[in-house]
Amino acid sequence: MNIPRISKEKRDAGLIKARLCKTRRAQIKQSIKKGSADFNSFFAADSYCNEIVADMKLKDMIKSIPGIGDIKAQKILNALRISSRKTVRGLGKKQRENFKNYFKIN
Repeated sequence: MNIPRISKEKRDAGLIKARLCKTRRAQIKQSIKKGSADFNSFFAADSYCNEIVADMKLKDMIKSIPGIGDIKAQKILNALRISSRKTVRGLGKKQRENFKNYFKIN
């Protein structure tokens, strides 16, 4: 299978977009850590469609909460029956409902 060739301009544009997304995800996690943002804002209808929030891993979002590390985040996801590889967009209706109930999101 041949890998399609892309132009240098398209590659550079993709790298810039990826860097911006990574920076924005880091800002979101930092705002959760500081307490200036909560999960309510990320599960609102307009944020849910936001590409950056939608592609964030739930485990990373949970780990951003002060006092929750890797092991505790995994235990929470196991209790909710959610894979550690799930993204916000990848949650099913029931999983999203359970997640919101666990973290008391409106």
